[in-house]
Amino acid sequence: MEDRRAKKTKRAIKQTFLDLLKTHPINKISVSEITRIADIGRGTFYFHYLDVYDLLEKIEDEICDDLSAIFDEVYTAPSDFNALFLAIIDYISGHNEQFSLLMVQEANSSKLMQKMRQLFVNKIGSLIPEKMMDNYHKIRILFIVSGVVGIIDDWLRRDFKIGKDVICFELGKIMGAL
Repeated sequence: MEDRRAKKTKRAIKQTFLDLLKTHPINKISVSEITRIADIGRGTFYFHYLDVYDLLEKIEDEICDDLSAIFDEVYTAPSDFNALFLAIIDYISGHNEQFSLLMVQEANSSKLMQKMRQLFVNKIGSLIPEKMMDNYHKIRILFIVSGVVGIIDDWLRRDFKIGKDVICFELGKIMGAL
């Protein structure tokens, strides 16, 4: 378990990195710049992260851990799809600046979306008994998850112009038709 100082330091590094992403592409952000702005030593940064790309990876992993916890808490049966999607959209809305900044980084956005897609494919797949997991189920899960993650991706890129209630309602209708 991390102590409060380590958590505070990591929060400062993360926030500084995200602030820098507002004005710089990731390949123009240096460890020196992060440590100068966050007012920490380079050794402290390197104690927690290998480089800025490792920091980005850890942020993505944190997002996936949060989404995994949401899934475990909300999605207990296929009928819980609307509740799950609303919980995911609420999470994204609550972290909209972070998601928007990560999505601006074109190369990273597809990586983050791939991680999210794989997370949900694995989670849903784990709910189906192995002896029932045939090609039909694998393809159906992949189709549904890819569609939902694609909608999230599009929603983020359009700066949340469609209300989350509208998206959840329309997805509920689509899922009901499947």
